[in-house]
Amino acid sequence: MLIPLRLSVEEQAAQLTQAIDSILAGAGSLLPELLLAIFFLLLVTLDLFKSKAIKRLLPWLAATGLFATLAIQLLGGYTSEGVQFLNLLRSDGLARYSGLLFSAAGIFTILLSLQNKRLEKLKEGRGEYYALILMLVLGLNLMAKSVNLLMVFIAIEVVSIASYILTLTLKEEKRAVEAGLKYVLYGTLSAGVMLYGMSFFYGLTGSLDYTLVSFWRSLLDASPLMVTVAAILIFAGFLFKISAAPFHFWTPDVYQGAPMPVVALFSTGPKMAGIIVIMRFVAAFADASISGAFSDILLFLGVAALATLVVGNFTALWQRTPRRLMAFSSVSHAGFLLMALLAFGSEYMTSVLFYMTVLLFMNFGLFLYLQVAEEKWGVQTLEDFKGLGPKAPYAGIVVLLYLLSLTGLPPLGGFMGKLLVFSNVWEAYSLTGQTMLLVLLVTGILLTGVALFYYIKIPYYLFLKRNQSAENLVISLSNKLLLGFFALPLLVLFFKPDLLLHWIERILAQTL
Repeated sequence: MLIPLRLSVEEQAAQLTQAIDSILAGAGSLLPELLLAIFFLLLVTLDLFKSKAIKRLLPWLAATGLFATLAIQLLGGYTSEGVQFLNLLRSDGLARYSGLLFSAAGIFTILLSLQNKRLEKLKEGRGEYYALILMLVLGLNLMAKSVNLLMVFIAIEVVSIASYILTLTLKEEKRAVEAGLKYVLYGTLSAGVMLYGMSFFYGLTGSLDYTLVSFWRSLLDASPLMVTVAAILIFAGFLFKISAAPFHFWTPDVYQGAPMPVVALFSTGPKMAGIIVIMRFVAAFADASISGAFSDILLFLGVAALATLVVGNFTALWQRTPRRLMAFSSVSHAGFLLMALLAFGSEYMTSVLFYMTVLLFMNFGLFLYLQVAEEKWGVQTLEDFKGLGPKAPYAGIVVLLYLLSLTGLPPLGGFMGKLLVFSNVWEAYSLTGQTMLLVLLVTGILLTGVALFYYIKIPYYLFLKRNQSAENLVISLSNKLLLGFFALPLLVLFFKPDLLLHWIERILAQTL
């Protein structure tokens, strides 16, 4: 008796109906993303009109879309428990809190853009610029929710395409074109390598859902060398997105060529989303039987974290421009976050989200100050900060707070962030006895001292070097308010870190 190879019309119709019902049932989990997509299309459409009144409304319309998304994510309750949308996305507490950070990053980017003269004077592509910010935030949300290798790849590419175009916003500048070209070339190469590794994993397991324990157990039957090579290829794409060594070469050029608000966004949003993706990817390694079988992969991640810490901190020592200094500062923070992800057996997830929240305020505050210094005072190198502190004391004191927090010194939130990470790594070392964790812990503590040497350069020039100019420096009220707004959480989170930690724990404990 022959078995029919083709499904009957009734069976095909039943499968199609089931798929449609599944999509509609999971559509609620995509409510924030759908809202961002609607505002993205609205901005692109309105940008076609030549009316100056409409052009002035575009940034506020983009901010409205992000505020609405933030409100929805804060309220929650728009989806059901478990995996939604064809088992491609998971709307859990981790995705919800990450979405809050991404929406905040998008709003902060728009606020910085409104203070940027060159962006405000854009004659072409003004609507596209703000639309691309929404597109990038949309991609970041999808990255945080993805539990499927193919969906992760698509989400990363959405973020990458938006990032390439945003880098080229000021395309009349030579350094912006050079940065954009390098970013595209490196990004395309990393995407191809990552996809190649994903194809290996699919061929070995027959599944794309990497959050399942069964996915990793299927790899136990495969060649350990092939699994390790495939994992390294996949991590090449992930590490590129978070600016981790040795895939960080694009970072200084892009930070040098992109508009300052875009740089601030790159230093936070994609980095945080990449960390969330890696966190989900290695979550199964909390099982001792799985982590023991894939020790080579964990060793690779440990070496990558160690290299990122060393390269980021020591290379930053030799930089002469604030943009490139912050580029390698961003690399070093990627190393601290990677180190935290290896602290299995501890409450590392809460600490990572706390660290990323503090990083969001530190980076946007500092990049706002650098934007003011670059546009208003003509600062291009670190030496150009000479004697500017007494001429603008409020801004000088606030930037000192940002830099001390980035270093990890009290009484600021950056200290609590690093303390939590170090505590988790020590706890994991006490439980497992892994030498790599101890090496990472000692290296991280020592390099925090190294970081002080390059972060302190700006206050050194600001307050300890003289400037013969008698010109007074003026900072607008809006910039002063924003500088204070970004600095306030850093002080609050040092004295009352439990406020944020308890809130994070409550969000992680519930589904949307």
